[in-house]
Amino acid sequence: MGLLQDITAALAPVGLNLIGTTPRSDYEALVPPQYHIKQQFPETETVVVIGNGGGEFWTHFREYAEARPDYLQQHEHPLDDYTVEVIRARLTPLLDTARAQYRLIYPFQFFSGLTVSFMHLAQAARLSVPSILGVQIHPRYGPWIAWRAAVLIDRDLPALATPAQGFDPCSTCVERPCIAACPTQAVNAARGWDLLACTQHRLRVPTDCAECCHARYICVYGREHRYPEDALAYHQRFSLATAQAYFRKSEGAN
Repeated sequence: MGLLQDITAALAPVGLNLIGTTPRSDYEALVPPQYHIKQQFPETETVVVIGNGGGEFWTHFREYAEARPDYLQQHEHPLDDYTVEVIRARLTPLLDTARAQYRLIYPFQFFSGLTVSFMHLAQAARLSVPSILGVQIHPRYGPWIAWRAAVLIDRDLPALATPAQGFDPCSTCVERPCIAACPTQAVNAARGWDLLACTQHRLRVPTDCAECCHARYICVYGREHRYPEDALAYHQRFSLATAQAYFRKSEGAN
């Protein structure tokens, strides 16, 4: 098997089942210069985008944490830390054996010194497209996807399947139940997702969207691939905590 096939085979058993590639130049054509990769890791020829569709990755994480009783208490961001552990363990031997120049990056490691837009990486790889929900949508998994990591590599790797090419979910959706499901009208067909309205509502009424995002949950795409209930609550809890910390910091600065 080639390197790309080896990467795909190594990640599939832990639920990292969305793998795509994009030439660095295709990604950079979508973003402003401060998000370009060339000036930060000039060796990059191809970016391998790594994500999960559906709840299998969460299931593996849950089993991993349950086998280590203190894991959740010992880690401030346990899912992110688990992601790094899994990616490094499964990909580092492959990439080192291939004698590649590479760098592993993650969407949650803002302190790494490399600023990359994972949403645009996924778009360039044609794995997903934007939606009025504020998250990206995959033709099979709907909004139940997440981008976990990427490999910047000095190899010209072939393109993989591009499931989202030509996919236009929101403009062709007739039902649009997400709009009515949002308790604060933060989802709008013309304007998309109103981040400020969503955040302010959650800060005022933290119990209202504590278990899940109602608009995302009711999306017509990929309903059979919804995350498990404990995964939904985990992500909602962390997103709310992030918003609370941000606004506390902003108020302190003023």
